[in-house]
Amino acid sequence: MKATTIPRSCLAAATLLALSALLAGCGGRGPQTLATLAFDSPAGLLELDPDAVLEDGPDGGVLRIDTQQQRLLVNLCETEGPRGDVETIAVDARLRGELLKNDIYLDLWVFPRDGEPRLVRTGLPAIRRTVPWTDVAVRVPLKTGERPGKLRVSIYSDGPGRFWVDDVVVRAGRAADLAGGR
Repeated sequence: MKATTIPRSCLAAATLLALSALLAGCGGRGPQTLATLAFDSPAGLLELDPDAVLEDGPDGGVLRIDTQQQRLLVNLCETEGPRGDVETIAVDARLRGELLKNDIYLDLWVFPRDGEPRLVRTGLPAIRRTVPWTDVAVRVPLKTGERPGKLRVSIYSDGPGRFWVDDVVVRAGRAADLAGGR
C-alpha cells in the first residue's frame, strides 16, 4: 500500500471544512443570549421605581434597591423571545443583600406568541439578611409547545431592606446547554 501525503494547506482546509460541516449539522442550536444588563447606564432598563437607583459598584454600575415597603416589584428588562424551539430560559445575576427582613424573588414573565402570559417567581434563599455578592441562577423550563414572543425579568422584594443587582443575563436553549451557568 502506498502512503499519500497531503500538503499542510490542503489538510488545514479539509479540517476547517469538516469542522464547519459538523457545526452546521448542529443547526446552530447553542444557547441564545437574549439580554445582558450590566447597569452601567439606564439604556435597556424599564421605568425604575423611585426606590431603585443606578450607582457605581466594584466593577462598573449596579442597581441598588433600598426600600421600606412591604412589597416591591422592579421590572428590569423586556426582550423578544428566543428564535426556534428551546427548552429552557435561563436568568443569571449577581446579588448582594443588606438588612433584608424577608425574601427576594427573581420573576420571569413568559408572554407566549399564542396563549396567556405566565409568571414564574423563584425565591432566592441565598439572598437573605446581609450577604456579599452572590451568583444566582434561575432555570425556567418551557411548557411543551410554548413559544415565547416576549420575556420580562423582574425582581420582587417581600419586605424592607437593601439589595444590589448586577450582571443580569437572559439566555435560552436546551436545558443541558444552560446547566453550567454563564
